[in-house]
Amino acid sequence: MAYIEKLESVNKEIVIEDEGLKITNDALLLAKFIKKIFLKKRENVKKALEIGAGQGIISILLSDLENISQIDAVEIQEKIFRYLEKNIKNNELTDKIIPIFSDVKELEGEYDYIFSNPPYMKTNSGKMPNTEEEKISKYEITLNLEELTLEIKRLLKNGGEFFVIVPNDRLNDIFSYIYQNKLNILEIEINQYKKKDLVIIYGKKGEKKNSKIIIGLEKL
Repeated sequence: MAYIEKLESVNKEIVIEDEGLKITNDALLLAKFIKKIFLKKRENVKKALEIGAGQGIISILLSDLENISQIDAVEIQEKIFRYLEKNIKNNELTDKIIPIFSDVKELEGEYDYIFSNPPYMKTNSGKMPNTEEEKISKYEITLNLEELTLEIKRLLKNGGEFFVIVPNDRLNDIFSYIYQNKLNILEIEINQYKKKDLVIIYGKKGEKKNSKIIIGLEKL
């Protein structure tokens, strides 16, 4: 069973599969942060990639950005991918968002920007969800943070930028993987939310080594 959620900021609607895959604060916060960064940019249109696009929430929220020419939205789960396709088509975004049914590890190409709200829960952390879709969407089953960082490095153009959101208890891990892959952090935004802070990391491939990191704090 599914329901329709309105995305009023872009005047769009999205079909949500209701088995634990509703719109989360992670997705909304990441889209809001990326928009804030892009509104400061005055450059030519660029190509972006969303890793783990799910039902398309973030890509659709970013679809009105004029300086992104195309978003490749990659999703590994076939059932969820069908919702992604449907949401793109229903919102008449087939010229802007390209759905790709694939494991990101098999994807080829180069991108100016990569963003992801990844499955960041460890497989040994608490009771697993009942549905396979929710397990793969939330837990490190098909993609862990280390693999995500490797793929960001591989698929980003030199000088390209990335955006990732994780809870504060995974910060040490993601920082370690970023530095191991010689990527650099430009800005960190900490969103205080319930029991865990949600942290957005904005970084770059090929910048001078972390000469200046901006840290912001947002209270929800």
